Amino acid sequence: MRLELNLDFKKHFPAENFFFGVANAPYLCEGGYNYPDGMKNSYGVLELSDKIEKSGEAVRFWADPEPHIKLAASLGLNAFRMGIDWSRCQPSSSMEPTDPPPWDTAALDRYADIIEMVIDHGMQPVITLHHFTHPLWLGLDIWLDDRGPDRLIDYEIRVVDEINTRLMARDGKKMAHFLVYNEPNLIPLIYHYSGLFPIERQGPDYLLPAYDTMLSHYIMAYDRLYDLFEAKGWGTPHVGFTIANLCAYEMDKQLDDLVRLRSWGVKREDVSAKIAECRAVWRRRMDELAKSQLTDEQYDRYIQMITMTEDKLRPELFTKTLDALYASPRVKKLDYLSVNVYEPFGTPRRDPNDPSHQTKWDEFTMDGEIYRTFILATNDFNTDLPVYMGENSSANLQPIGQPAKLRPDGWTRERYLKTYMMEMIRCMKEGVPIRGYLYWSLVDDFEWQAGYPPRLGLYNYDYLNHKILDTDGFGQPSGKIYAHLVAALRSGDKGRIAEAFVKAYQAV
Repeated sequence: MRLELNLDFKKHFPAENFFFGVANAPYLCEGGYNYPDGMKNSYGVLELSDKIEKSGEAVRFWADPEPHIKLAASLGLNAFRMGIDWSRCQPSSSMEPTDPPPWDTAALDRYADIIEMVIDHGMQPVITLHHFTHPLWLGLDIWLDDRGPDRLIDYEIRVVDEINTRLMARDGKKMAHFLVYNEPNLIPLIYHYSGLFPIERQGPDYLLPAYDTMLSHYIMAYDRLYDLFEAKGWGTPHVGFTIANLCAYEMDKQLDDLVRLRSWGVKREDVSAKIAECRAVWRRRMDELAKSQLTDEQYDRYIQMITMTEDKLRPELFTKTLDALYASPRVKKLDYLSVNVYEPFGTPRRDPNDPSHQTKWDEFTMDGEIYRTFILATNDFNTDLPVYMGENSSANLQPIGQPAKLRPDGWTRERYLKTYMMEMIRCMKEGVPIRGYLYWSLVDDFEWQAGYPPRLGLYNYDYLNHKILDTDGFGQPSGKIYAHLVAALRSGDKGRIAEAFVKAYQAV
């Protein structure tokens, strides 16, 4: 780790200028999804066919959120990212597409209570409105036409209206920071490219219409959220989405860049030229990084992949998105840039002779240079938006009831936090306007098709006794280490910061 102290820490890290927090997702932490007679989301098809592990009670965030929220606040954090889940707000036990079921007002009341608890513990609620799943009553294959996404936007506006109305009646509290989508660049890949779901329309030809539908509806959601806040007198919302970093520009930053075209003053006839300019800058960064990360054979696969994405996802083909963008009464369509860095080179690293093998969570490459490169690439051409480290983490494997397994590379969470947070500081020194950092996650949770073995939490979760433990799976006090680093940065004392990042943590 390269230490960077040439920064005005007092200016950059006071709580009013910068948020530190943690993040979770409803399906992964709340519990209660996809029981035979209960509410079902799209992943219920996988759970009930035994294609993936059953999520069960998860970490009981729905039933008992207070221990999680209190624990986060005890670390001195001032942001808490969570989601509001459509499947819970309009629940149905149906496995087949149906008409929309009634709204569950008790669920809306409960979400309002949880968000109020976050606010009362001194943390800003950062609200994800769509996090990979949707209600199963809508069907699986919803991203290739407008019907499902139209209903999604109606849901998002109503749920924000209903919950904020409840909150505003409680001493003027409100939620104002929204992610319309979590990682919209992954959603078409999950549903229409991975083969994970029993959807017939699979393959690269379906990526463009899915991306175009998603992004055009993001533009609609942005406008309607602003309309809602104006009509209610709630001030100004903070609206955007967060990207999971992939090495192909078209599956990553192109989504940010497309919705920013009008704010850059780009005319519609000049869209292709502007995106080509953005792509060229991205490619220079990524090619250099890829050459340092990949074998020659893997690099060849990287070139094949980005050649395919450039051909299939040309900007001028995003006709629905461009129509919505240039017809909107609002020029601005993004209030921040948010970047999630995990394993961007997973596809070219994969063995082509074993296409069924997926890179395990504990095999994700830990490398500060990857993190730094993607932060800088995200900020290219940015002149007016804050940048957030939307989520990142280090994972190890630990099946339920078993001891934690060491990562193959030997990295601990202490090393991870110090390395990645210091790379963030280096980027801030180079002028990137970073205003927040979220760690995924406070406690271990259910991780999609990988189930319970991946452990990403600062705190280990005992699933047998449903208890948050005092350390992570290795016995390391990662939550306290995170709090220690945050407190040092906020102090502005360079000697204290150097000691916190260089010396191994020792509890006082």
